[in-house]
Formats: sequence, structure tokens, C-alpha cells
Amino acid sequence: MSKGPSVGIIGAGPGGLALGIFLKRVGLENFTIFDREDGVGGTWRINTYPGLACDVKSHLYSFSFDLNSGWSRLWSGQAEILEYFERCARRHRLGPHLTLNTEVTSARWQESSRTWRLMTATGEEHVFDVVVSAVGLFTQPTMPTLHEEEPFTGTVMHTARWDHDVDLTGRDVAVLGTGSTAAQLVPEVVKVARSVYSIQRSPTWVLPKPDREYTDREKWLFAKVPFAKRLYRTRLWLRSESNISVIEHGSDKTHEFRSAAAAMLERTVVDTDLRKRLTPETPIGCKRLVFSSDFVPALTQSHVEVVSSPARALRARSLVTEDGRELDVDVVVCATGYAAADYLGQIEVTGEHGQTLHEAWRDGAYAYLGMAVPGFPNLFMLYGPNTNVGSNSVIFMLEAQARYVVKALRHMRRRRRSYVAVRAQTMADFIARIDEWMDGTVWTTRCSSYFRAANGRVVTQWPRSARDFWAMTRRFRAGDYIFEPPTERPDIHVDAHAVAGGDVP
Repeated sequence: MSKGPSVGIIGAGPGGLALGIFLKRVGLENFTIFDREDGVGGTWRINTYPGLACDVKSHLYSFSFDLNSGWSRLWSGQAEILEYFERCARRHRLGPHLTLNTEVTSARWQESSRTWRLMTATGEEHVFDVVVSAVGLFTQPTMPTLHEEEPFTGTVMHTARWDHDVDLTGRDVAVLGTGSTAAQLVPEVVKVARSVYSIQRSPTWVLPKPDREYTDREKWLFAKVPFAKRLYRTRLWLRSESNISVIEHGSDKTHEFRSAAAAMLERTVVDTDLRKRLTPETPIGCKRLVFSSDFVPALTQSHVEVVSSPARALRARSLVTEDGRELDVDVVVCATGYAAADYLGQIEVTGEHGQTLHEAWRDGAYAYLGMAVPGFPNLFMLYGPNTNVGSNSVIFMLEAQARYVVKALRHMRRRRRSYVAVRAQTMADFIARIDEWMDGTVWTTRCSSYFRAANGRVVTQWPRSARDFWAMTRRFRAGDYIFEPPTERPDIHVDAHAVAGGDVP
């Protein structure tokens, strides 16, 4: 391994691209990036529904090493973001390292050779010294359970699999869900559909999103004035960090955000009954924050109805809700999110002694710094458990993780190591810290969200600031790891009843 380990990277989204770029920079050229899609970009390639945009400002939702002077607006749309990541892949010459249209279905550790064997959906086998998962959180769409009482003659689709051949013009459309996706989609559907039903299990706090285009003068400054776009990005980063207390239940920031959301409802919704049904009882921030200035106004239009009962069944030309209402619809759109807490759920990962990640994570996913799991040597993750930052940009977190993985690989090359695994005690201590930090956050209130595993433990969120995560990942601490296989199988068990600080719904 004097030339460095061979690396298999699963996923060509922002995390996989950042890692590939960093590997090239340090001369670790023996890597392959797999993706099941036909190009790079990850979620920004998969999702193409109308209205899709980022809820992090454009200049912050970009790599620190590849800033973009030409962002068109404060919050960019899907096409522009995808173009940015495609441009990054070209500029940094990642093309020869990409293996596209290739779905990795399993990864198995080979103890005798200290390598990972990856299998694809077509039966191909690839062997690497190190594997890095960069599949992210938003890869497995969740569909609602709709009992088909009669064969439905219309169209049912998830927003993550948007069918552009389905014309919504003049159609009767039901949109299931009230999260970020629905907040972006509904205002676009309302423009063309004959009628729209917004089907909600529960309402969502919606914060204003004062989007606008950048002026020609601003774009000129970003392009022509040295450090202008870097200073601007730094200001956005610092502002995001100043909002970190929004994750603390009952903080001044949560009251400030709630007041802003309530004021928009009061200002926009004249009908008191509708306003009441659109006002959540849950604390703001316990679910993903929704930013939109046109979602709530769209719900007040005359051809739109908010239905406060979940969808239950389908009939030939209708959708039936739990309260027994039958709604005549042509199209049912499921803006019902992803199985975000089910990390690597679509890939069977088998580590030492035949242990699978599914077994190790029976009480919810965990990983040291969101990257490493005892018993799964030479395996790292980007955007793994407890790395979804509550304030700031996930791109910043992905960069921090990618740099950390590169440091780990350089350590292996320098010390001529062929094996690295996080210590069981390191993992146990980290879990204890995460649960301690999680206590008092808004995510541990009585609130159902994709942040939680089945036992109620919050497994997606990072309960500190982005700055704290950067500080913890600045150095690769070799003492946190072992470099020879242990004599016993490590087992980190998270007590299903010891959920820090909160009520399991």
C-alpha cells in the first residue's frame, strides 16, 4: 500500500465529488466513484419536480474550493445546482474515475485479503482496499400505504421520480405531504391544475423565504473583485452559525422563528378555520424547517383545499381519506420524503465475523463522527449518522468529512497500514456525547419526524454547530482507531429505552 489504498466511492453527489477532488489533490489517484444514475449530482440529478430549489443560500451551498460567481439568485433552483456540480466534476477531471449507471447492491469485507468486495445490480464484482459510502440521506423515497380498493385509472408518483410526461394542466391533483418538497411543489401545481387538494397529516411551520435574483452589479463584484465572493460566503456562514440556538427547545431563536412563521400565517390566511388548521401544535424546528414565501398563499386560493386527514385508499377516479371523504382526482403526488434514518438501507454491508450493518444498527444507526463503525474496517461514510446540521450548509459538513477521510488514508499510506477500524470504546464514548448534547434540543420533544429511528433515538441530526464539527474533524487521531483486527467481535449496543432527553412518540 506504499502508493496508497485503492478506494471505492459509492455515490457521485456532492460528498463523493468532494472526496474525489481531495484524493486527486494529494496524489491518491486509485479511486472509482460509482453512481446508479447517468451523471453526477446525486439528489440534484434524481429530483426534478417543479419548484425544486435549495433552502440554503447558493453561495453557501457550494464548495469552499470552487466558489461560483454566477449564481443567478439567493436560493438557486435544481437545474442551476446540478449544472454547478457537473461543472465541478469536469473542472477537476473526475471523468476517468466515474463509473455511472452502476448500482452497488452489496459490500462484503474479505478478512483474508483485507479488502472490500462490491457487487453491482448486474452481477459485476469490484475489489477495493477501502470503501467510502457517499449515498447521503435522501436516496430511498417513502411511499404512503394506499389501499387500492379499485384499480386507480389516474397517475400516482413520488416527487423523487417525477414523470415529466404527466401534464398537470387542467387536472385535479392531490399532493400528499406538507414538508419542504410540498412547499416548493404546491405553488407550481396551483398555477396549472384545475383543483388541488393539499393532504396533510399535520401542519408544518413555514418561514418566509425572501428570494430574489442577484443584480448585475453583485455578479460583477463576485466575478471581478478579489475575495468578494469569499467574503460574502463567509458572512453567510457566520450568520448561519449565529442561528444554531434554533435547535435548542425554548430558546430565544426558536421564539423568534415561531413568531415570524405565525406572523406570516396571520398576514396571509384570512379564514380563521383554515389558519387554525395550518398552525402546528409541535415546536418549531422539531421537524425540518420549511422556507417558502408562496406556499401558504397558494393554500388560500379558491381552487385549493387543505384536507386535514391522511390519505387511506384509492378508487377508480378518487382518493379516499381516513375520515371517509372521497376526492375526485386525476393525479396523486406523494411529497412524502425519504427513509432518511435507514442509512445504507439499499446496500447489504457485511463486515467482520459476518456481522451486517443492519444487525449492528438494530437500535438505530450510529457512526463515529458520522463516518466509522466498529467491526467494519476500511469503511467510511459521508453524511452518515448524526451529521445533518441543524443550521448551516451540509456542503460544509461534507467537506470536513472528506478531508478527514483523506487524512486517514494518508496515515495508512505513510504507516504502510492495510487495516483501520474505529475502537469500540471510542464509538461508545461518542454515542454518549451525542446523546448528552441532544438533551434539550427541539428534536427530542414529542414530535414525529424522519430524524428518529424506530426506537425514538435521533440518528440523523448533529446537535452542535458546524464549527464544532469542523474542530472535531480537523485532525485524524490515530489513537481513536486500531490497525490490526481485534480478537473479539466489537458490539456497540444502543439501549432502545435510553433515548436522551426526549419522549419516544
